Amino acid sequence: MQSWSFKEGFGLDNLVKTDEVMPEVGPRDVLLEMHAASLNYRDLVVMQGGHGRSVAPPLVPLSDGVGKIVATGRQVADFAVGDRVCPAFYQHWYGGAPPANLEKGRLGGPLDGVLATHRVFAAETLVRIPEYLSDAEAAALPCAGVTAWSALNEPTSLRSGETVLVQGTGGVALMALQLAKAMGARVIMTTSTPAKAKQLRELGADDVIDRSKVSNWHHLVQEMTEGRGVDRVLELGGATTLNTSVKSVKTGGTVLLIGNVTGNVAELFLPLLLSRRITLHAVSVGSQETFRSLCKVLQFHRIRPVIGKLFDFDDALLAFGTLESGEVFGKVCVSCQPDRNK
Repeated sequence: MQSWSFKEGFGLDNLVKTDEVMPEVGPRDVLLEMHAASLNYRDLVVMQGGHGRSVAPPLVPLSDGVGKIVATGRQVADFAVGDRVCPAFYQHWYGGAPPANLEKGRLGGPLDGVLATHRVFAAETLVRIPEYLSDAEAAALPCAGVTAWSALNEPTSLRSGETVLVQGTGGVALMALQLAKAMGARVIMTTSTPAKAKQLRELGADDVIDRSKVSNWHHLVQEMTEGRGVDRVLELGGATTLNTSVKSVKTGGTVLLIGNVTGNVAELFLPLLLSRRITLHAVSVGSQETFRSLCKVLQFHRIRPVIGKLFDFDDALLAFGTLESGEVFGKVCVSCQPDRNK
C-alpha cells in the first residue's frame, strides 16, 4: 500500500508518498481500499502547522474519503466485503452530545487521515453512503456535507419558507445551498466573482451578492428581505465577516459559526447582539448519527455534491495548491488508487 504523509514536519515540502506494509485487521476492524479523498480548508491549516500541538507529524492528511471494504475482522457483523463506506470525521462521536475530548477523535489530525490506498478502521466508525454517488461525490460528505447539514439543523431545524444566507462557494457552502433548497428555504449566497455568482444561480441560489462589487453587503441583505433580515446565517468567513453577518440576521435570528478563513480574532459590537436577541451557535461537523441522517436526505432528493476537480493519487500535492488558490468552484478531490482514473 501507499500513503501520503507529513514525515519530518508540516508544509508541502514535507508531504511525501511512501510505500508501507499492509495494515493488519483486528477482530472488530475492516480494511478499506480507499477510492477517493476530498480536501477541506481545514486541511490547509493542518498543512501549514496551524492546528496546535495536538496535531503533529508524522501524519497522514485529509479527513474525508470513501472506500470499499476488502477484509473484515471476525467480530464484524454489520458490514461485508464489497460495501462502500465513509469513515466518520469524528471517530468517537456516535450520536447525542459531543464527547468532552471531541478534538482528539478527528481524522486528518490528530488521527491519521485517508490520503492512502488502504486504511484500517473500527467498523463502528463507518457510514454507508448512497450508491448513486460517485466516489468523489461520496468523499465530499464526512466533513463538508455533515457540517452543512448540522448548520441547517442546529440549534433548531431550518423550516420551509425561511431565508438563509450562506457565505462563499466552498464545499460546505455549496452543499448547504442544495440542502436548504430541498428543505424549502430561500437562499441568499455571497461570493467574490461574477463567474461564481452565475454558477451559484445555476445551482439554485435565489439571490447572489457579489462582494467584489459592493461593500457593507448587509445593506443588500436588508433590502432583499424588506428590512427584516435573514433567519440564519452560515458564517464561514470569520473575523472580517462576523459583524456583517450579525447585521444581516433578523431580530431573534441565528448566526452559525463555522469557519475562520479571514482570521481567528473578531470584535463584536455587543448591543447588536443583546438588543436583538441574536444567537451565536458554533458548528463542528457532527456525529455519525448526523452523518447517517444526511445520507437519507441526499438519497431522497438525489443531491450530488459539486466536484470541481479530481486529481490522480500521484498528483496529491497539486490538489493542495489548487484548493489554496480558491479558483475551483466545487470540491477538490484526489483518487486514492494510482491507476483508477487512467
